Amino acid sequence: MITLGSLGILQPWVLLGLAALPAIWWLMRLTPPSPQRINFPPTRLLKDLQTTEETPAHSPWWLTLLRMLLAALIVLALSQPVLNPETDTAAGEGPLLLVVDNGWASASHWAERREAITAALDEAAREGKPVVLAPTAKGETLSEPDDAGRARERAAGLAPKPYAPDRAGLAEKLESQLGDRTDYSVLWLTDGIDYGASEAFAETLAGLAGGTGSLRILRPGREDAPLLLGRSTGDATALQAKVTSAAEGPRSGTVQALTARAEPLGEAAFRIPDGKREATVEFDLPLEIRNQIARLQIRAETSAGAVQLLDGRSQWHRVGIISGESREAAQPLLSPLYYVQRALSPYADVVTPREANVTLAVEDLIDQNVSTMVLADIGKLLPATQEDLEEWLGAGGVLIRFAGPRMEQGGDELLPVVLRRGGRSLGGSMSWSDPQPLAVFDDESPFRGLEIPDDVDVKRQVLADPTVATDSQVWARLADGTPLVTAARQGDGWVVLFHITANSDWSNLPLSGLFVQMLRRIVALAPTKVEIGDAGEASTVAAGAEDEAAAINQTALAPVQTLDGFGQLIPAPPEAAPIPAKEIDSVTPSPEHPPGFYGRDRATRALNIGRPNMRLAPMGDLSSAAGQTATIGGYTLRPPMALEKWLYLAALGLFVVDIIAMLILSGGMRWRGRLGGSSASRTGSGAAGAAVILLGIALVAGNPADAVAQAQFLQSPPSGNLPAQDEPSNQITADDITPEEMFGLESSLATHLAYVETGDPAIDETSRQGLAGLSRVLTARTALEPAEPIGVDIEKDDLAFFPVLYWPVEQDAAPLSDATLAKVDAYMKQGGMIVFDTKQENANARLRGSALERLIGKLDIPPLEPVPAEHVLTKAFYLMDSFPGRWDGGTLWVEAAPQTDAERAVRSQTDGVSSLVISSNDFASAWALDDQNRPLYPVVPGGEVQREMAFRAGVNIVMYALTGNYKADQVHVPALLERLGQ
Repeated sequence: MITLGSLGILQPWVLLGLAALPAIWWLMRLTPPSPQRINFPPTRLLKDLQTTEETPAHSPWWLTLLRMLLAALIVLALSQPVLNPETDTAAGEGPLLLVVDNGWASASHWAERREAITAALDEAAREGKPVVLAPTAKGETLSEPDDAGRARERAAGLAPKPYAPDRAGLAEKLESQLGDRTDYSVLWLTDGIDYGASEAFAETLAGLAGGTGSLRILRPGREDAPLLLGRSTGDATALQAKVTSAAEGPRSGTVQALTARAEPLGEAAFRIPDGKREATVEFDLPLEIRNQIARLQIRAETSAGAVQLLDGRSQWHRVGIISGESREAAQPLLSPLYYVQRALSPYADVVTPREANVTLAVEDLIDQNVSTMVLADIGKLLPATQEDLEEWLGAGGVLIRFAGPRMEQGGDELLPVVLRRGGRSLGGSMSWSDPQPLAVFDDESPFRGLEIPDDVDVKRQVLADPTVATDSQVWARLADGTPLVTAARQGDGWVVLFHITANSDWSNLPLSGLFVQMLRRIVALAPTKVEIGDAGEASTVAAGAEDEAAAINQTALAPVQTLDGFGQLIPAPPEAAPIPAKEIDSVTPSPEHPPGFYGRDRATRALNIGRPNMRLAPMGDLSSAAGQTATIGGYTLRPPMALEKWLYLAALGLFVVDIIAMLILSGGMRWRGRLGGSSASRTGSGAAGAAVILLGIALVAGNPADAVAQAQFLQSPPSGNLPAQDEPSNQITADDITPEEMFGLESSLATHLAYVETGDPAIDETSRQGLAGLSRVLTARTALEPAEPIGVDIEKDDLAFFPVLYWPVEQDAAPLSDATLAKVDAYMKQGGMIVFDTKQENANARLRGSALERLIGKLDIPPLEPVPAEHVLTKAFYLMDSFPGRWDGGTLWVEAAPQTDAERAVRSQTDGVSSLVISSNDFASAWALDDQNRPLYPVVPGGEVQREMAFRAGVNIVMYALTGNYKADQVHVPALLERLGQ
């Protein structure tokens, strides 16, 4: 065989036939033309008859050239030319050693590699060389030297494996089994990636080639370099994956997102810049669609490395969080939900409700299909809210509750355990005990195996009542055995209670990484989506949540489905072994642990080739390791192509052309006159012009129906629908404003003191007169000039416009509805203050057992205490030690002062105002004045002096509600001491 560039001639001696082409030219030129026909009279024939000898004319030059080309094509076809011949594949005297990288990186261009293997075996067969087939994948066997035919059979069963090659292991086999010869013709088909031993492997192959053999190394080019899809990451808005190339860019492509049934959900393009080897792709999909993604794969890259399997850890849960503390009053680092949000934000879609009302907030989160809900320092839920949560829990939701001062009152029924009133303090000046560390988690706990930091301890907690039996589970304990985290089944869902706060008030657990891991384990118990209403779907999702929790506790994960070398999921092979659950993130894919899904159905973990921070190192320059005689080049991905049949077909085509030409020249085919081409051309041109005109009309007119409608409108525009030119524009009048809007305008344009309308005209009038009298005193003595007081319908009106709400409590007051209670609860938690006045002489205004308890007993009331001597309420404007009204002697109750340093910091830094003030002294009757500023009701027993003190108490209450605790600052201490004469 001889080669001419990319053309090879297998039978070059046949080309000698081209030397006969001149003789063929001379013979073909003698072919006479066809006789000429002339019409003449018979007499003319007799007259011009001559006996001269005629010489035939030469054939046309183009016909001779056509026949010469036909002969040349036949000669070339007989020489068996080949395009892109493989040369020097089996150069050398010894057997052909065919080394094939058949790891995951070779799968994308496996068809081309197979054709290269076939070409090498064909050449070895022609030269009669034995062949040794040596795949580099781990677990493959090294064949014995055999003829090319049997090697072809073994090569037919060769396929890429879903893991990296083991070149070092193959080098040991080659040296032990083939080391007795050094004349091998070595051909190494590489995948272009350096796995750490490329140079040493090339030296081994060079040693087997020796001085009489040869070594040829083929490596893919930049456009054909393997691509790896790295581990996916993401945030609440997007799913991200990293594409890594074994060669520098530019390189571009597309990553597809597929469901478990290979249904496409989205695509994202990537581009690796010039000089770089990595790019990031991002899928911006709704969370519900994003959680359906089971795999990502690079389009047109059919390899296991171009696939990224996603398991439950890649699916994001939507977590809703609600706090019992006012968001306006909360400092970020001390907020009850700050640490929860920071812990879950990298791993879940954390949403906060748009409503401050807890009842509406819960409904909002359920409508958003959250799978987990976190309630912090909400001690008591309204019955309607409990019913909504119970239905949501029955569908598989997970409710996480954190304790707090409000929960020290005993909590509600939606808890895993019954709580004792009060809390437990550990450490501090008033306690003999020390803060308690955490005990090791039980084997039945979902926190099993988590490492507990030594510095985590608990200083305060709420306690479960041991006398009440429940079906709860203890997931975490203190070192003394006290439950710290308890949980109970609620339908298909879970209710989990942390017996500490969600911030650092009671424990430093929220400051540790253990807190993040505990929350992630709990969130994993929930399905990715909870929908209420479809019982079948809810139960199915909840079962998946159980399996998700079971996956955490599995000691070994058995293979379920694995990837083959081409990236297709197949049943796990027999040699695939289980993986310890703790090692799933550190195992490298191998024959024993191929990439795929491990675990149980719907509770699986994905093992991928693309590991975190994994990079592909391109194979370096192997010239020094392979030796000077080695040949290193790129793949010839186009296989050798025999041109013989194509030349025969071309010769056959020329032969047909020659026959047609001879028929024309000999008169066997006659033109029957003109075919009317000009007319046809004109007709065609006219038709084309008409088509263009019609197309233009269509483009201009657009929709014919629209054009007709427009024409009709222009001819007769509609009447009666257009305003007259002199018609005045619309103006907003009082009739256009709804009563709710009018109430909002009147309430917000000026500061008003408000009172709750009870429905009793006498009581409501007394409340109005009392607040009117207090407003006049405020105008006369302070910078505040309140407008006329406003009566509020607690069932209908919005409370957000009023800083202070006076609420006279009737002894026969009926309980409020759940919707009203939710509105009142939101008002108090968002900064509003309510003054409850039971108006009972010589009565203790405690909440328990009173008419006030019947009215608002279902509210999430914080702990209460009598006004302390150092409370800001005693010095907000006047210095006071008692707060009389029409009566004197009743106790004024406010929200209890914080007991920890962190709680004090929150109250002092946020101008925390007590959300409620409870009195029995009948303030409104003492404040009530007529139009002449004369008192309307007597005060006992102190007379007008007591009335003055009542006014001062009212001024202090209003100033306290409006200005907060600024009087608690140390800057006021000298002035206060001077006023006190100290």
